[in-house]
Amino acid sequence: MTDTATAFFSEVLPAHFGKGVEALRKKDGPGAKEALDDVLASKGAIRLVIGGEGETWLVVENGTMRSEKTLPDGYVVRMAFGFTAEAAKGAIALLEESGRMDDPEAPARFARTASARAEKLLAGQKIEFHVIVRDLPDGAKDVVVKVAIGADTPPEKPQFTATISYDDIEDLREGDITPQQVLGRLRLTGDASRAMAVGMMLMQPPAQKAPAKK
Repeated sequence: MTDTATAFFSEVLPAHFGKGVEALRKKDGPGAKEALDDVLASKGAIRLVIGGEGETWLVVENGTMRSEKTLPDGYVVRMAFGFTAEAAKGAIALLEESGRMDDPEAPARFARTASARAEKLLAGQKIEFHVIVRDLPDGAKDVVVKVAIGADTPPEKPQFTATISYDDIEDLREGDITPQQVLGRLRLTGDASRAMAVGMMLMQPPAQKAPAKK
């Protein structure tokens, strides 16, 4: 098991991302090139504020992810997350014990979270909210994640709060429910209208290019 949450985010995740990009390079078939190009064109930084351990920045560019102690010049802050080290360690332990990261498809799925298309859709947006994950295994405490989109500081006072059960997250991961169904299961407090509209846009499939005329 990873010793600290910081080590997981700064060492394990970048390596996992790299494996995912290499897996995407080897894929073929409909949409494979477009998916890879979308990841390769992604550029930006994510700030992780880990209570009890400090912070780290994950920087994505040209299909690579690296960890930095501060924000490098020339990068747009895409998102910021805040959570406690205790909560992070618990989530990491569940993830590592489950063996999900050993799934051959897991790295590619993770790499695709870097998306130039999503960055374009989110440009100019500022959305701040909290996510509360309840009903965790073994009676673990609820996990609270503070999220800022288009800002560099996790919010103390969110625009809204979204509560979801651990089982719903598992159902999504297993493919038993769709992202749209997850949105329907969220318990929302506050004004989430703009975030829901943006979320629906992100879930729309990208427009297909018309075939070249002969």
